Amino acid sequence: MKTFLVLVVALLCSTSALAQDMLVKRNGDKIRVKILKITKKKVQFVRHGTELPVYTLPVSDIAYIEYPMGDRDVFNETIAEEKSKSKVQQPAKGEKLERWHGPVPPPNGVVVEVFPQQPQKDVKIYSIGDIYEKDGVKGIVVSLDSGGEHGVIMSLDESCKEWCTLHRKKLTAVGANNRYDGKENMKAVEQYIANNALSWSDFPAFEWCRAKGEGWYLPSINEVWGLGTIFLGGSRTAPNRRFRKSFNAKLELAGGVPLSGIMIYHSSTEDKDSKYSLYSHMNSEPPYVQSGYKADELFVRAFYKF
Repeated sequence: MKTFLVLVVALLCSTSALAQDMLVKRNGDKIRVKILKITKKKVQFVRHGTELPVYTLPVSDIAYIEYPMGDRDVFNETIAEEKSKSKVQQPAKGEKLERWHGPVPPPNGVVVEVFPQQPQKDVKIYSIGDIYEKDGVKGIVVSLDSGGEHGVIMSLDESCKEWCTLHRKKLTAVGANNRYDGKENMKAVEQYIANNALSWSDFPAFEWCRAKGEGWYLPSINEVWGLGTIFLGGSRTAPNRRFRKSFNAKLELAGGVPLSGIMIYHSSTEDKDSKYSLYSHMNSEPPYVQSGYKADELFVRAFYKF
């Protein structure tokens, strides 16, 4: 009986030893494995007798996989075939290789429809201080993307308006707290008006910008501060008077109102206290950003993204 059990155990061990996959790498290494998954590009497996970790090899590293019944998956032959197909046909000795510099000719009998190449549309590239005028929108360029094709313009004219005319006791925070994008602040004001049964006339500075048409908005504090920096030639601490003069000359030539270095301009950004909003000026003296009552009448310029 004991001899029988020993034989059974030996047979089971022998069967277990045979029931394994053999992975042979292209460098000659052989690994006893259990194959889990084969795709076009990789093979997943665990080493024989284990469940973890799971290994992954690219098929380009594998010569073949041999299974317990003796059948194989061969990989290097397929790779060699693909490489041979990709090689350029070499001319026989003494034969000149024809060099074709045009498109690959179609097979015999195949008709290829040729479409005329469409001419590329002229793309207008802008610089700071250029006058933008398109589809009824007109202003002076004050900001550009890296390509110079898109950016922000400022209205040629200006006005003097209150940020809000609601009584301070009735006014709560509107939610116009974006310091970078005035369009987002316009949306916040619009939502506040709708939620509280108000009108745009309760927010005169915003109403003036909005009246210019779709897309115009009251700029954020960073946009107003940036305008002052641009106006001074790119530096608050080292203003370029020549650039400032040229900028205003272009404004006047286009029928606009020149910027003033001593004027204070509203931004659309609220301060932390609901009664106050942030403003900036166009000169070189700090502080460049300050807070004031929303009911104060300050100068207003409208911005538009193109």
